[in-house]
Amino acid sequence: MFRRQEASNSRGANGRVSETQYDAAPIPEFDKRPAFIHILLLNKTIRLFVVLGLASVVIPVFAYLFFFSREIGHDSKRDIIGTCGHPALYHIPCGYPSNLSMAECHLLGCCYTSLATCYHSLPSEHQYIIGSDWSSGTPSVLSPYRTVTPYDRPALPEVRFDVSVAEDGVGGFRFLLSKMNGTGAPSSMNTMRLETAELLVQVYSPTFFIEVKRKADQKVIFSSARGPLIMTDEFIEWTLHLGADTLFGLGRAYLEPGTKFLLLNNLNSTAVPIVMGYNANLKIYNGLIFNTPGLTEVEIVGSRLIVVRAQLGANFDLRFLAGPTPAKLFLQSKAILKNQYTPPYWAYGVHVCDQSPKRNLTNVRRNLELLLNETIMFDSHCLHNDQFWISDTMTLGTELESLRQMLRDAGKKFVPSLVLTLAYGGNPTFIDARENNILLRHPGNQLAYQGRVRNRTVAYIDWRTTSRSANLSEWLDTQWQKVVNLGADGYTLEEASPRDERNSSLPWPKQLLYQPDHLNDSLVELLPWNTILSDSSQLVLSQHNDLGVRALEAIQKRIDPGNLLIAGSYGLNSPVAVLPANVSATWISLRSEVDRVIGLSMAGITFTGTPICGNAPLGNASASEELCIRWYQFGSLLPLFRVTADRTPDRFSRFGRRVMHAILRKRFSLLEYLHTLILEDAPYLRPMFYHYEEAANFTTELWEQFMIGDALLVAPVLLPQMSQIAIYFPESFYELWGGQAMPGNDVLQYAVVESDLPMFLRPGYTVPLRDIVEELVQLENGTAAPVTAELSRLKPLYLVGAFECNARRWRCSTSGRLLLQTGFLLEFGAILDERLIISVRANVSEVEGATLRQLACSEVATLNVTIGSVQLYGHPNSSQPLLHDIEYDFCQQEAKQVEFVNSHRKGPSDSIASTS
Repeated sequence: MFRRQEASNSRGANGRVSETQYDAAPIPEFDKRPAFIHILLLNKTIRLFVVLGLASVVIPVFAYLFFFSREIGHDSKRDIIGTCGHPALYHIPCGYPSNLSMAECHLLGCCYTSLATCYHSLPSEHQYIIGSDWSSGTPSVLSPYRTVTPYDRPALPEVRFDVSVAEDGVGGFRFLLSKMNGTGAPSSMNTMRLETAELLVQVYSPTFFIEVKRKADQKVIFSSARGPLIMTDEFIEWTLHLGADTLFGLGRAYLEPGTKFLLLNNLNSTAVPIVMGYNANLKIYNGLIFNTPGLTEVEIVGSRLIVVRAQLGANFDLRFLAGPTPAKLFLQSKAILKNQYTPPYWAYGVHVCDQSPKRNLTNVRRNLELLLNETIMFDSHCLHNDQFWISDTMTLGTELESLRQMLRDAGKKFVPSLVLTLAYGGNPTFIDARENNILLRHPGNQLAYQGRVRNRTVAYIDWRTTSRSANLSEWLDTQWQKVVNLGADGYTLEEASPRDERNSSLPWPKQLLYQPDHLNDSLVELLPWNTILSDSSQLVLSQHNDLGVRALEAIQKRIDPGNLLIAGSYGLNSPVAVLPANVSATWISLRSEVDRVIGLSMAGITFTGTPICGNAPLGNASASEELCIRWYQFGSLLPLFRVTADRTPDRFSRFGRRVMHAILRKRFSLLEYLHTLILEDAPYLRPMFYHYEEAANFTTELWEQFMIGDALLVAPVLLPQMSQIAIYFPESFYELWGGQAMPGNDVLQYAVVESDLPMFLRPGYTVPLRDIVEELVQLENGTAAPVTAELSRLKPLYLVGAFECNARRWRCSTSGRLLLQTGFLLEFGAILDERLIISVRANVSEVEGATLRQLACSEVATLNVTIGSVQLYGHPNSSQPLLHDIEYDFCQQEAKQVEFVNSHRKGPSDSIASTS
């Protein structure tokens, strides 16, 4: 595939043996009896059948290859530097469009088949060459092997290549391809570091390829040698290989080979450019992170090759994550992303927003009064998601002020939705933005582009850091003074990424350098493809994925850290609560949301949610009650729970309302466990392979069930009218709420009814739960209020655990932890032997100890740190749960240990037990 010089004393420069040597040892007497193989070959009948068998296979193959197939070699008049005979699974499409003729394909330096497909040879002719003066350890300057790319554009004449070690020193490498005429390469990367303690980067020359190898066994775990590297002034195509048998990422729990993923579309304005994979042979996980500011397509070839085609800015930044476990992949990505988001505790509550097509404050008031009078559990309300445009005056007025006060009186938060596009016209906000030249422009007249959003004519802010950043900052400071007047507890950012409801201007073939087959469908309702940025002739398309992210960053600088911030547009480095927009209320969408949230969690984006029962306009249709119940069940497990006002429990039947209230009560019971995962910055939802790699044949493609942290297995019901679902249990689990034992290493057909959310507890783990059995909480002033996230913390705790036992099943244990707040940790566990010993210990930060104790022990305490009882499953000699009162009170005693008789003990003698 490529050449490397290797020294050898026994071979000359031409690779032949330089000297012939003879063995002078005597020849031993040989056995004169014929071998069995000779007996077979001397038989004429057998020889005839062998020859005919070989001929029947070889002759048709060669006839096909030389007379019908064009897969052997390029055009006969061209020099051959690579083979065309490699398996079709490794074929990378060459050129655009896909219906090139044989002559056109050969002119591109590519291979052609009788199936009229044009693909790159292996290695491809479209590569870069390292200069002869390059020495290992210094940045290299690359030049193209071919000056013209398959896209009829000239290749970049010079590209700088840098390598550095990842931030944690052992987690992988950073590869940077930069334009020489820009400032893409950071000054800190003046030398190339090609190795860590465990890994080595091999850079091949003269044709440029890179490989990452493990030092221990020289196994290749990453390579760029299996496809082309094409770079123009505005485009890059690079083929990457993780050696993986299973891929996940791009915001999904599983990536199907043979598919393409467009990280720019009208349904989700967020790009998640992380791909991770599992190598079944080496039993390791590794991953890639790359930058995607604009139009980006990722193709997963049948051989699991990853082909990235993207708009190119100043550079293309690629991070290799070494793994080798999913847990280490998570830590390595978080070391790069630094995007942990820990909002106030009330953010875990239920958030309601009116999204009816017409904003009508009379309807908003009526719906809000119904929510309050019907004791529906919710924590915040937006009033209406179309009420607060940043270009409006933002004055509340009498009606809005009374609605906000109604929320305040009921102990609810006000989280308005901010629409970040500008109403086009004579309003001061638009005029200021136009005079500051910070608006996206029409390509024809260079004036502010006029689009259509929410039945208004609008203009769009260019949120990037540009030569006019000072103008943008000054403009936003002025507008934010109006937002401050709302007195909000948090914000949801709407329309941060540019959208145009009337867009019908789609590109013709070859108007874009590279045009994915399904691009036009994805461009519907985005800005026209040829809209340009505020300060250059560059297309908005090349920066689209960054615009919403930059808007988010600008807003974050201006809000209090204690406020909740929800956004649909976010970047990998954005600490924000994530909620997608325009999710339809269908079963397919529900399944897609499960896939998406698991994928985001593995990429390190943990504080996320799903729009309950969808948030796309329904039109004349309505969401079924069964679908909404199942969506409530899945959404109740996520940190962010947001529902539209027409899908709150009071909008359904009496049965639906009762089920939804039960779901919310269980959510509030589990919040402390969910909160602990977020504070510890651990993977939130985990695919089954995260913990059970040894069962890879079951777990690598299994995403319909997942783990929440270490302790809980969940299998949500994702199809209508299901009476049973298949659940894979890699070990014995216990039903969380009742303790029913599930056999391990088996797929069980688990019976379900409409109100069921199957949840199971893993042996060896204990989870803390708040004791919430009804919708109301009794307050000290004698009144009752519906449960909220903050009020749920006034309820006492109880523990539910499952024993993990030794091989002889006479000594068992379980443990868990609860991080109430940073610096305030509860650790608890139980040991079952001759006796049952249950212990609880609090660890409080010495620096903030007094303040933290005030939260739990003062007259105005907001935190109940008492544990009433413990419920334990998995006793080796009894199928019944063990239930014991322990009456732990942090304010009275920070550590407590209680002992109980093990009435079901059937283990060894006491003397043996005491020495165990």
